[in-house]
Order: sequence, then structure tokens, then C-alpha cells
Amino acid sequence: MWSIAPDSKGIGLRSDHLADLCGQPRHPHIDFLELAPDNWMDIGGARRTMLNDIAGRYPLVAHGLNLSIGDLSPLNLDYLANIRRFLDEYQIAIYSDHLSFCRDEQGYLYDLLPVPRFAENIDYLAGRIRQVVDILDRPLVLENISWYHGYAGEMPEIEFWLALLEKSPCEMLLDINNVWVNAQNHGYDALSYIRALPGEKIRYYHIAGHLHTPSGLLDTHGMPVDDDVLRLARETFRFHGTRPLLLERDNHVPPLNTLCEELVTVTEFIHQARSEHEPATQTHRAAYS
Repeated sequence: MWSIAPDSKGIGLRSDHLADLCGQPRHPHIDFLELAPDNWMDIGGARRTMLNDIAGRYPLVAHGLNLSIGDLSPLNLDYLANIRRFLDEYQIAIYSDHLSFCRDEQGYLYDLLPVPRFAENIDYLAGRIRQVVDILDRPLVLENISWYHGYAGEMPEIEFWLALLEKSPCEMLLDINNVWVNAQNHGYDALSYIRALPGEKIRYYHIAGHLHTPSGLLDTHGMPVDDDVLRLARETFRFHGTRPLLLERDNHVPPLNTLCEELVTVTEFIHQARSEHEPATQTHRAAYS
């Protein structure tokens, strides 16, 4: 399997960039690509040929959309079997999805909804996580999502995450932008949230842009990273150390070179700022293979 170094930086594999990535020398500013296996594992033809070409040039990370770890239906075993075959075919070591649910008794909702953060749900989730890990023979990495609805009597988000990370074998995809969006929308301190996390459980980072609206911040992945999120990312790297960093852009996707310029700007800001201080913790140096 490909090895992804802790200081690697990457972007999501988007249709807009396929032609620029396929049949070309490896881009000097891209260390890895993240894709949604849901969009690729059942296709053939020219797009599959392009994916095969790209997979021969770049390490791939899988970021799923339809696991629905938090719903009340049995896990979709056919879906997980397809995921496993795809991960094995492309030698993908890192598989992530979201701490959310996206199904009900009628089928898929095509939206990521927050899991009710009640203590009695933790053991249920931990059992499902163990089942996924056993099927995929890989760690399950779960992302903290942006959320806009809460349930009465819920645990604070950070307390729920800490309990889940302690009681299950899951790892965390720490989306720094989502922490900032949720903190601003729901009135808590973003940096305190990040500092409370167990660093050894953080597998990699996401960073993205958001939209300011009259009712709060909206996680859109449709614009450059906000300065506040960049500063939070700098402090995250200082406190938890270096991990692979993925710049997300799902809407208003710019040309490949423009996106890579932003990726370089983001990583240079983080690492130049870090070089002015001694890191609060030792850099995580394990290979992400």
C-alpha cells in the first residue's frame, strides 16, 4: 500500500480536474488525493481507466458518504463488501466517513444528519464501529460534521466524541473548519475543543471554506479557507503535531493549479507560523501506510 507521510498535503479528486491529473506527471504540490468511493466503485469505461491511471501516480485516501454509522437500521453489508473490494483493489489504507446518519426506514436521505449525542448511544455506535473494522480490516476514521440542529438534553459535542473515542476502535478525521463553524454557531471555544481531543486518535485533518450568513456560518466547501480557520489550524498543528492535511473544495471548484496554489498557501502559513514556536507536543512521525 502507498505510504502517506505525516506532512503530506492533498486535495479531493474532482471531475473538474480529471483531465489535468490523468496522463500527466505527478503534480509537485499534491502528495495524495482523497476520493469518495461511493462515486467510483461501481463505474467502468473511460472514467475507470482515468482513475486507474491516477491511482498509479498518487496515493489515495477514501472518504465515504453512505456508511450511516449512526442510523437505527442494520449496517448495509453489501455496501461494506463493495467498499472493502474497492479499498483492496486500489491498496487504500485509510477509510473515513462521518459521525452521522443518512438513512431512515425508507432509504438514503443524501444528507449528513447529526447523531443524537446521548450517553446511551455510545455503546451502540461502538459496536457498529467494531463491526465495520472487522469487515474492512482497517481502522474506521470518522469525521466531526458541521451540525445545525440539536436535541434537548444532549451531551456537549466534545464529551460525546471523547467517550466514543475511548470506548471504540475508531480514529478521528478532524475537520478544523467544522470545529470553527460549530463553535461559532453553538457558542463554545474551538481551540479548547481541539485541545481536549486525544492526539493519538487523530488520523488526518480536513480544512475548507465556509459562508457567513445572517443566521450563522454555513459549511459550504465553496470558497477559500477563512483566516480564522487558518489560525485555528496553526494552533491545531502546534498542539497535536503534524498530520496529513486535505484541502476540501466541493463547490465553485477552481482550476487545478489555482486550488494547488491555495493548498501551498495554507500549508506554508501553518508551518511558517509553527516554526516560530516550539510545538506543544512532539510531531507525530508514524507512517500513514
